[in-house]
Amino acid sequence: MSVFGTALATDISVSSGAIHAFAVCLAVYVAHLKDGYVDYYVRGEDERNPLEPREIRLAIAVATILFGLCLGLLWQFGGPIAAVATAPLLVLGYFHAPQLDTHPLTVTVDYPLGICLATVGGYATQTGTVSDTVLAVCLTLFLLLAAINIMLDRLDYDHDRRLAKRTLPVVLGPTRAQRIAWGLIGACLVVLLVSSLFGPLPTVAALAGAVPGAVTLACLVRPLDPNRLVALFIGVTYVFATMLFIAIRISG
Repeated sequence: MSVFGTALATDISVSSGAIHAFAVCLAVYVAHLKDGYVDYYVRGEDERNPLEPREIRLAIAVATILFGLCLGLLWQFGGPIAAVATAPLLVLGYFHAPQLDTHPLTVTVDYPLGICLATVGGYATQTGTVSDTVLAVCLTLFLLLAAINIMLDRLDYDHDRRLAKRTLPVVLGPTRAQRIAWGLIGACLVVLLVSSLFGPLPTVAALAGAVPGAVTLACLVRPLDPNRLVALFIGVTYVFATMLFIAIRISG
């Protein structure tokens, strides 16, 4: 998504883009380290962890220092907006478990928010600013990915209930949670349509909504197994983002 945001800019600096992408990778690495620690040493979910707690803390510390250095470089070469948009990614990664993944709101939006910040940061690294077009793209992706997060949490319903993880399916029940997911996809399509007809996105970008829209209608008519539903919509996300990108580039 860092590269995706970078590619939305017209004049691209490969070095600045690489620094931002590396910073995003460090934030994700910290998330995996902390999540692995919590799942094995705190919750007892995982069967093993190859790292001792001391090694995990050391790896997080090193990654954090490198992330800070990247922020400094981004501030210098990409501007303050790029650095400010990137900095929260480390916070999201570190606090994903056990803080953010136990509340129905934060567990639903933390990953989509990270995706949007990575996209915005990648673009700002190249331009020093954030355009209305990029914000519109991020909003549509945020809504779609939040819906997919709910679908993913449905798969872990029994497991999350045992661990007292208050995901939306646990709090509302799988059926009601899925209705919210459909509503979020509908909101994504509305935002896309409005942004294409009256806002910053090119008119042709509205065609990207045909993919999630058609798949949603098909699934409402003929419901799928939850596992297949998740796999299908993950694929839809890639197609949707690609179509948005092509629409913006051919219209720019």
